[in-house]
Amino acid sequence: MSGPAARVPEEDPPAAPVVSIVLATLNERQNLPELLERIWATPLPPFEVLVVDDGSTDGTREYLEAVARTERRLRTVWHDGKQTTLKAQCQGIALARGRYVIIMDADLQHEPETLAPMVEKLEVGASLVVASRYAPGGSAGARPGVRAVISRGAEMTAKFLLPEARGVSDPVSGLFGFRREIFRPLPPEWRGYKLLLFLLVMSRGESVAEVGYRFEPRGSGSSKVTQNSRFIRFFLTEVLLARRFGRSLRREERPVPVGP
Repeated sequence: MSGPAARVPEEDPPAAPVVSIVLATLNERQNLPELLERIWATPLPPFEVLVVDDGSTDGTREYLEAVARTERRLRTVWHDGKQTTLKAQCQGIALARGRYVIIMDADLQHEPETLAPMVEKLEVGASLVVASRYAPGGSAGARPGVRAVISRGAEMTAKFLLPEARGVSDPVSGLFGFRREIFRPLPPEWRGYKLLLFLLVMSRGESVAEVGYRFEPRGSGSSKVTQNSRFIRFFLTEVLLARRFGRSLRREERPVPVGP
């Protein structure tokens, strides 16, 4: 597998972005034109869109390369194989230049129009803002019974095992933003799908705001996260890793006793 290579247009870069929007993609060619069009139309401070693609074979890369030739706000990172959403998102964060970082999916289930109120929350002091299906104005949409049960079970598990998750209504949301200074790199060998769990412990659950959003049906293609027994095992592992990570952060911040 080749390593990541950030690709940017050769022209002089635009003004330094205030907001970095990170998208992890795998075969999203059909969804990206509408998604990017709606992002470009969203009223935001200066921003960039950083796409981390894990081996798409449906023309996603070719499409993004074509867009990047004329759209200087778009940056891309290529991988030859799937590495899980968590790792891809962390790579995007490492390359992001904005003061605020927004994580969202590329499958049109997350409304780009939610980005503006999320950034407003960050600008007035929130360290982490969660787009929630259960906050005022939000909706979980129509979900098959099994998927709804697994999703609600994951939310309850996160709140039971992570004290920092208890103050938010949607701790497994895939749409969230944060101030760069609260982020701490995760061990590179960790894999998974729910970066928000780790952001909640990084922020200690403090200064967290919510914005309601409507969870939309996927535009096209298939979900990267199959909600079955494999997902449940992955999720439980992630929750336990997040709890361990939170404990390690607290140990680092604990003052060193000073002798007499």
